[in-house]
Amino acid sequence: MRLAPEQCKREALRYLPQRFGVPIEVLDRFHYLWSGGAIWLTTVPLELIPQHRAVLRVGLRALRKVPNGWKPTTPLLQLLDSHIVRHRIALTEEQWRQLLAGQPIDCVREQLPTEGWSPGYVALALGGIVVGCGYFNGRLLAHQLSKVRATELAEAFGLTSVAEGAEDDE
Repeated sequence: MRLAPEQCKREALRYLPQRFGVPIEVLDRFHYLWSGGAIWLTTVPLELIPQHRAVLRVGLRALRKVPNGWKPTTPLLQLLDSHIVRHRIALTEEQWRQLLAGQPIDCVREQLPTEGWSPGYVALALGGIVVGCGYFNGRLLAHQLSKVRATELAEAFGLTSVAEGAEDDE
């Protein structure tokens, strides 16, 4: 599968407003391209990007293709932080510790504000700032952080062992 830049933009402008409530005007400022099984986002006009194998990265990996659609990367969610108004959840430090220890959070038992949410990827926040990507299955919430990012956060929370993380999210 390989998507043309117009298809990449169309997919991003469909998914991100629908799932996260990000305004199209915000997303329209960027250029989109396909590389390595993912949609990348850049501010560089596409005609200025050399089509040479030596160019490894231009911009930010935004959406990875997964079997059930698109998975947003943590850097994308952090970039769009202030524009994410849907499927965003603020967790306490204790809830973050639980997630990083590999234990999903039961949103019903914890009375987290997930009413009306559909299963899928969510933006996980701490102190009002998006820290990473999670997955909500309709009741349980788990992190989708890379092993590196999960280890960094676990160390920040003073945890010694970290449960398996998601594939590379950066």
